[in-house]
Amino acid sequence: MVGRWIVIGCLLLSAAPAKAWDSFGHMEAAVSTLELPKEFKALVVLAGGAVVLAAILTVCRADAGIGYVIPAFFISGFLADAFTGLAHFCFDYVFPESIPIFGPIAREFREHHEYPTLDPSNYIENLTKGAYASLPTTALTVWAAYELPVGAVSFVVVATLLGMSLWALLFHQIHSYAHMGSILPPEELHARVVEIRRLESHSEKVREFAKLFEAVPIPPVVRFLQRYRLILNPSTHNLHHVLFESDFSSVNGWSDPVLNFVLRPIARRRKAAMEMETRAKS
Repeated sequence: MVGRWIVIGCLLLSAAPAKAWDSFGHMEAAVSTLELPKEFKALVVLAGGAVVLAAILTVCRADAGIGYVIPAFFISGFLADAFTGLAHFCFDYVFPESIPIFGPIAREFREHHEYPTLDPSNYIENLTKGAYASLPTTALTVWAAYELPVGAVSFVVVATLLGMSLWALLFHQIHSYAHMGSILPPEELHARVVEIRRLESHSEKVREFAKLFEAVPIPPVVRFLQRYRLILNPSTHNLHHVLFESDFSSVNGWSDPVLNFVLRPIARRRKAAMEMETRAKS
């Protein structure tokens, strides 16, 4: 019964904010375009607590087994990565900036193209964005932990959903480390990215991005995970900022080979159409 009420509460809080809230959860006057708050401490706490609860329910299942955790880790990592890639593509090329909630996010994504730097030290903002993605998945995990029958397949499904919940909560913090920039100011970093865009060789672009981020004071553990592709690697992810047609994922990059095959031609057509619309308006 408690689990079901948590599911309901998570869905209501994450999916239907009628007005903007400040970081302490107090109501603010609604703006002309409905926009999710950038910092929401209470939501971050709720999302983190919900993931912990879902983890407890998962490991307490009668069918829990350590041997199923490894496949669940990689399946959840791929699916979460693919979800962020599809969402990123939609915010770049599908959602207009004028619509509520998604519109302001699309505008923020397109502004990020101009100045591709993020701040990993801004934990509340980064985790707030993750909480919006995590809570619905965590609610589904809690439901699955209660409702799915005992069995190996059921446990893998529940553990995969749990993994996706955790990946989702952390996705923008991970993304921010891939965009920690360099010791350069944003304007200089942007200029350097433009220079790298002009290089003809794909491998040369990867090498130059690696050099650009090598001097960044990324924590050693994070750099280790990036280097071995367990989380998003700066030198490959920033290829997205060359033409904005590929490498859309924001978790670990595992899904990029598949998504690039599907999304690159669509992105090229959408980008050409958007550029024509911009020229027509001017």
